Amino acid sequence: MRRPLRKVALTLLSIGGLLTLGAAPAVADGPSGEVQQTVRVVGNGSSVWIDHSHIQSGSIRFAVSTTNPQTQDGGGSSVSLFRLNPGVSLDRFREDLADEFDQHPKAAADGTQDLTRDVHVVGLADVVPGHPEVVTENVAPGTYYLMDLGNMAFTPALTTLHVRSAGPRIEQDSDLRSQLTVMATSADRFVAPRNWPHAGTVTFKNVSDTLHMMDIQRVKPGTTDQQITAFFNGTNPNVPFMPGPGGGNDVTSPGVTFQLSYDLPPGTYVLLCFIADDQTGMPHAFMGMHKVIVLH
Repeated sequence: MRRPLRKVALTLLSIGGLLTLGAAPAVADGPSGEVQQTVRVVGNGSSVWIDHSHIQSGSIRFAVSTTNPQTQDGGGSSVSLFRLNPGVSLDRFREDLADEFDQHPKAAADGTQDLTRDVHVVGLADVVPGHPEVVTENVAPGTYYLMDLGNMAFTPALTTLHVRSAGPRIEQDSDLRSQLTVMATSADRFVAPRNWPHAGTVTFKNVSDTLHMMDIQRVKPGTTDQQITAFFNGTNPNVPFMPGPGGGNDVTSPGVTFQLSYDLPPGTYVLLCFIADDQTGMPHAFMGMHKVIVLH
């Protein structure tokens, strides 16, 4: 769920491809002999194709890619996976989404509040051609929807994913090992180590009471969080961002945890959240939700 301000930021950055990760078969046996399910997810900027519309609950590996060309105006795919909370209609969800992207701060704040109340969002990923991402997470039974906001169309086509209760031997707990953890907090901040391996798996946890996301964007060596703050508030005319691969995950609801595998060149990066604040309507990154990290 990208906001227009994020599109402006991405245009300024001229970011290159996201991380490259290979897709796996639809199902595979894990070390324990249980079946690790995989769903291939392909966005075109406006809609989403999946190779399985019916899966079983448990640990799911979502291999996300895109056919939508990347341009200086954005492009690629921004794929979200969500389910409606009880009593909520798709029409209400679409109204909430329209508010979230409204340029008026009060409407944007209302949109974040309403989406937090009305839907359960569990990622997934932002990708460009040639650079897929993989998200591994536990998915409960229910009816889910996938959408792609890569083309910034805020009445997106929805693709339905049906999740039924798991049968025998279906993997319920990921066997994937994470090297580090990132927490998105109610203070609208990232709690994360500064030094990361340049390739590995991160566990992302939304431990807050609102929606959060995590972009990973490359910045110039030596960039500080103070310079990022100054850039967003207009007091630093020097753009700290630089072209290069990036990654990250899309929007998550409070309480959501998943694993994101990555492979990025060593260098300096920044974590960013562009969700509208549920009180001010300002993107969280503009309010200080960013953290500079170094990949070794």
